[in-house]
Amino acid sequence: MDFLSPRTLKVGNWVILAALTALSRLMVGTEFAVGVAVGGVLAVLNFHALHRALNGLAARAQGQPPEQGGRAKAYFAVRQALRYIVVLAVIFYLVGSGRVHVLGLVVGLSTVVLTLMLAAVAETVKLKRKEAHPSHGTPHSVS
Repeated sequence: MDFLSPRTLKVGNWVILAALTALSRLMVGTEFAVGVAVGGVLAVLNFHALHRALNGLAARAQGQPPEQGGRAKAYFAVRQALRYIVVLAVIFYLVGSGRVHVLGLVVGLSTVVLTLMLAAVAETVKLKRKEAHPSHGTPHSVS
């Protein structure tokens, strides 16, 4: 299984978010869990938007001559800046209005980071297992 594929990461984000929200509800309370859920949804949607934007940039850059590749990069940069401003505005509004628990929001915003860390650990374990079985790889050590 390829833990670092975009599809696996996207599904993993939602699974981690559901687990964090449920654990938060059980251990801390509803208000905290709502903060986790809101922060997580914001982070996961932001991750999805970044993935789509990178795919769009790659598609645009492939079909253009090198002189026009700069336009695709500039368009990408402007879109990302606007997306970050929107995310920042939403976070500012949520925290400023007191609608969510701030620490819960921070935990939720960490969903994608946690997913990436778990995927990296899983890939490392997979490589170490492959290294431990000489029949599954090269006779030379990876480390």
